[in-house]
Amino acid sequence: MRARAARVRELAAAHPVFTGLLLAGLALRVVTFLAYRPALISNDSRTYIDRAHDLQPGQVRPAGYPVFLNVLPTEWGLAVVPAVQHLFGLLIAVILYALLIRLGVPKLWSALAAAPVLLDGYQLNIEQYVLSEALFELLLVGACAALLWWRRPGPGPAALAGLLVAGALLTRVSALAVVAVAVLALVFVRAHWTRVVVMTAAFLVPVLAYVLWFNSTHGYYALNGYGGLFLYGRVAPFADCDGLDVPPQQRVLCPTEPPSERPTIGEYMWVNDISPLYDLELEEGQRRQEVAGEFARRIILHQPLDYAKVVAEDVLFGFSPTKRQRTGDWPVARWQFQDRLPDYYHEPETTEILNAHGYERGVSDGTLAPFLRTYQRYVFTTGPLLAIALLLGVIAALGIGRARDSGLRTAAFLFTFVGLAIYVPSVAASQFSWRYQLPLLVFLPPAGALGLAALRGVKRRA
Repeated sequence: MRARAARVRELAAAHPVFTGLLLAGLALRVVTFLAYRPALISNDSRTYIDRAHDLQPGQVRPAGYPVFLNVLPTEWGLAVVPAVQHLFGLLIAVILYALLIRLGVPKLWSALAAAPVLLDGYQLNIEQYVLSEALFELLLVGACAALLWWRRPGPGPAALAGLLVAGALLTRVSALAVVAVAVLALVFVRAHWTRVVVMTAAFLVPVLAYVLWFNSTHGYYALNGYGGLFLYGRVAPFADCDGLDVPPQQRVLCPTEPPSERPTIGEYMWVNDISPLYDLELEEGQRRQEVAGEFARRIILHQPLDYAKVVAEDVLFGFSPTKRQRTGDWPVARWQFQDRLPDYYHEPETTEILNAHGYERGVSDGTLAPFLRTYQRYVFTTGPLLAIALLLGVIAALGIGRARDSGLRTAAFLFTFVGLAIYVPSVAASQFSWRYQLPLLVFLPPAGALGLAALRGVKRRA
């Protein structure tokens, strides 16, 4: 024990900036954990908890996070969930810092790249929720580390990366494009072709097994059953059926109101008495999401510039200096600390969740909660900072200037485009939410640190 404690002291002394940030991140997580007990609950939390109990593949989201909840000893209390997720946040920062140091990035830059995960008020908030973000981020950071820890990863790390990306995809389908980024990273480091095969196989086996499981439950092959409904909600606010050949069955999906008077994206997705989705007359064997998805793709092909415009606007909005909210957006307040325990799923349902886990009601600390609210107002990762990190990552990945011979191009590429591969599809297939933007603060700061190091002439360590 003494030798181990001495080793810890040596590491802390050798990495003082990161140690200080890590301790600050730990303290903030303790405060967050104590401020809202047993956990923060959103309307998505109910779905995850229900699926954790019956362990069936859900129609709305894959079963990765419910399986994680099922494995946790929640019989000790629902507070186990945020406790573990806060540890995940700290572990993500440690992995990022250790990886950047191993790649040759200076200690200060490496520590600053991990700082957003440790200190960002919105990251602290999301870890306290019964939501999938912390698990999702850890799986993808682990995959990046497996691919970059060695100059050319062997079969074991390649297989591990494939399994971790598969786990991320089965947690949130927005990770689908990440496997292409991972394959390109292996190509760029000139890994043996067998590594690509091993990683792809390790990715496909669990994903295909899940698709078969989903089919055995719902009668068709998919990762979820709501993709078409989300995409319809994305296009309905600007859809124009004039001059478009629409099958008679789908005509009901054509909005009739002027664009300025139409429902929001969320209302088109979820509100039965507003959205035309729920007026569809389905033929035998048809699925609502399949018809809605077909209609949405017709609109995208008919109005590609309109679709590109709204997606680009939303993607760029995630780089705003502040966490603003526009008309029709999901409320940004959902991801902000409140003075009292927030209730986003109506009181009876929230109380039912808490009662089922042994709590009479949720509790917020009258001193710690207001502190966190004030803290989050000032300590978060601003959009322009993420944009600069993105630019540095892209420049380094392209090999501009000294980056060409740095040996860091693949690492900069991987972190930059994993972040984009998660964020852009989330916005393109559904709508903007500050929740969907959060993974950028995990992946873009390391990309920026790598880009800056490469442009300054830092070489990857042998």
